[in-house]
Amino acid sequence: MDNLYITIGRQFGSGGRETGKKVAEALGIPYYDKELLVVAAKESGLSHQFLTEYDEKPNNSFLYSLVMGQSSLVGGHHGPTVEQMAAKAQREAVLAVAKKGSCVIVGRCADYILRDEPGLVRVFISADHDARIQRICHRDGVTEKEAEEKIKKMDKARAAHYSFQTDKKWADVESYDLCINSSRKGIDAAVKMILDFAKS
Repeated sequence: MDNLYITIGRQFGSGGRETGKKVAEALGIPYYDKELLVVAAKESGLSHQFLTEYDEKPNNSFLYSLVMGQSSLVGGHHGPTVEQMAAKAQREAVLAVAKKGSCVIVGRCADYILRDEPGLVRVFISADHDARIQRICHRDGVTEKEAEEKIKKMDKARAAHYSFQTDKKWADVESYDLCINSSRKGIDAAVKMILDFAKS
């Protein structure tokens, strides 16, 4: 039997992380989100702090300049860019956890990295704008204006990162097997839909 890989792309504030955790718990398989950074650091030898700075973000010219100045880290100006190093580390981390068996992975372009795996189920979680605002306000203890700013910043960063790392457009329905609006019937209903789809 093939392994089952459920990858979850998500809008910021849509409950994608909570959905992924519940799906993993229901199936009794590992869940990876920020945990992938630990794996990436261990596999690559890069610092966890460096990978966290780069995590699901587009090119950062300041960070690039800062790290390029540290020739011991990148092997001088003839070595790979920091973007390439971080992307390679995360890619290898995704492949490493997938090699161990079935799992749920949130973000990190996992849907693209594992695209040739027969047991892959690609999910995208969205939510109505007002629902996202309220979730972020409640979760992060911020004002509605601050939540609005977070949504714009994070969605833009995720879209840019995804486009930079793949040949696809983030949130494009053609890139996913199942697209769910979590604010319509709630997280638990979204979890059930994913489970039903995966089992079928």
